[in-house]
Amino acid sequence: EYLRKFGYLSGASKETGNLMDMKDLSEGIKRLQRLGRIPQTGVMDRRTQELMQKPRCGVNDNKIVFGHRKKRYTLAPSKWEKKDLTFRLYNYSPDMPMHDIRNIIYGAFQVWSDVTKLTFKEKMHGDADIMIQFASKYHQDGYPFDGKGMILAHAFFPGTGRGGDTHFDDDERWTYNSSEGVNLFMVAAHEFGHALGLAHSSEPGALMYPWYQGFQTKFALPRDDVAGIQTLYGAELPDLPPTKPTQPPRSDDGYTVNPTDRYPTGDPPDPCTKPFDAITVIRTEIFLFIGNWFWRLDSRNIIKDPINLHKFWYGFPSNLTHIDAVYERPTDGKIVFFSGDRYWIFNANYLVTSFPTKGRPITDFGIPPDVKKIDTVYVWGFNNRTYLVSGDMYWKLDANNTYVEYDYPRDMSIWMGVPVPVDAAFRHWNGKTYFLSGPNYWEFYDLKMTVRPGYPKSIAKDWLKCKNT
Repeated sequence: EYLRKFGYLSGASKETGNLMDMKDLSEGIKRLQRLGRIPQTGVMDRRTQELMQKPRCGVNDNKIVFGHRKKRYTLAPSKWEKKDLTFRLYNYSPDMPMHDIRNIIYGAFQVWSDVTKLTFKEKMHGDADIMIQFASKYHQDGYPFDGKGMILAHAFFPGTGRGGDTHFDDDERWTYNSSEGVNLFMVAAHEFGHALGLAHSSEPGALMYPWYQGFQTKFALPRDDVAGIQTLYGAELPDLPPTKPTQPPRSDDGYTVNPTDRYPTGDPPDPCTKPFDAITVIRTEIFLFIGNWFWRLDSRNIIKDPINLHKFWYGFPSNLTHIDAVYERPTDGKIVFFSGDRYWIFNANYLVTSFPTKGRPITDFGIPPDVKKIDTVYVWGFNNRTYLVSGDMYWKLDANNTYVEYDYPRDMSIWMGVPVPVDAAFRHWNGKTYFLSGPNYWEFYDLKMTVRPGYPKSIAKDWLKCKNT
């Protein structure tokens, strides 16, 4: 039954399995043994029986092709013909709080968006490309779960109808950041690989290996999985950029954006004690900037090591010392940086073609020439429009994010309770808008146009988990 279910016996069934040639049965067992990295005896020995008891994905292994020395990944018969995908959590497991499950799901999608051009957006109602469900036993998709134990989850390859849908066995005990139970993050990241068009890999260390590999404290997507998904959707913003840009270096004409070198190159400042210059969400990570350094905070609130601005974003003038404001443009996903009275537009981590290294003046947006810097820029979740703030004034950009609306600026007092001046503001992936000033942050209550009660709160304590705060 196991060999039939997971694709090792072609054409076998409960009714005809006893009529199969013993040679076919032996070859099927050998294929399973080869994939499981145990001796290929061709008989149902002890090691094979133990392998068949291991927890695993419910998707079969019949698309795995052996023989490649470098390429172990396997592509499914289908892929998405678009890069912007939606998902919806149909229900939740009782094993964890809802907000923890949502953060885990976001983090599992981020595993794939970090290395491709894919984006994922949650829908709260209606249909989505990837419908996510916790279910038990028979759940109306033709692939019933088996109760607590072997099959942990399954997903459908891209397509219409059930294509992309991902189901988790609700009889398992789902956990997070723990070696006990079944780690939801690891299983979800694997299943989303199927939902995006990857079949199982024959590489034991790959995320797409059929068997559950347990909790990993510092997970990084293995090279085999990266190669597979980028074959389908191309590469995007790298996690660790090359030492030198792969495009020809641009000449710097010496334009000074801001001559104040607050944080010279060298050791990065301490984010637990220094205020942030700018903050934004790019893809599914929070980027935090201080001087010419930045940090990345993922959906699990794990902060990554600091990276020097000029070693990641290629195209800034060499004497740029800090970023005042930054945001990801909702119209096309390009990233817009502000420093002093200039701005730059990047595609991933490269300056867009033909954009001047010295930047362009912020007056391009209709900002008055006496405004010398933008304090912050953010996309407000209430209306998905972009706002620029300088001192006690703010502007709203038009729907194309190219020019300010005609009846602006307006006074920041409209945003009741928001500190003036504000250091940074951004829309979190939970849809909420946060304002930062000094060591504190405020959550904004959109419907009442005021900050929520109980604020300000500590950035270092709540977001960065700093000690001695």
